[in-house]
Amino acid sequence: MTLPTLQMKDNFLNKEELNILLKNIDNIDYSLMSNKEGNFGFRHHFKKDKENEWLYKKIKKQFFPQVNLKPEVSSFHLRHNFKKVMSHTDACDYNFILYLKGKELIYNGTGFYYNNNLNTYVGFIVNRALFFNGRSTVHSDLQALGESSFRNTINIFYNYG
Repeated sequence: MTLPTLQMKDNFLNKEELNILLKNIDNIDYSLMSNKEGNFGFRHHFKKDKENEWLYKKIKKQFFPQVNLKPEVSSFHLRHNFKKVMSHTDACDYNFILYLKGKELIYNGTGFYYNNNLNTYVGFIVNRALFFNGRSTVHSDLQALGESSFRNTINIFYNYG
């Protein structure tokens, strides 16, 4: 079964689920994320366990109920990449992003490219979830293109299982 290139769901979590994630977000120990382009934020890795299994089940039910995908890397991100657009593809088949905390601005969101041109802007709205083919879809945060702020997200990368 082929999944759509990009799926989006606003109000992905109910109020109680969102509060579970938000109440501890400022107490997470983050590590510096960097690549050849330099520092582009902070990350806190986590693994699927009994406490967070509900989130993985909810993602599967919403975005890929008939497809067997395995979570490979799960993390909280804190990012304010205001210096340079860093478009890229991912090493995994699919990427789930959940916007958790930040200013609700278009440039705090994610951009998607078609034929090497940025053609789709998805603005940052708290509790908006994106699910897309990260391996074949060129994408980037939009923060370097306009008004933005620090943003907190959850990113979970999946491969075919």
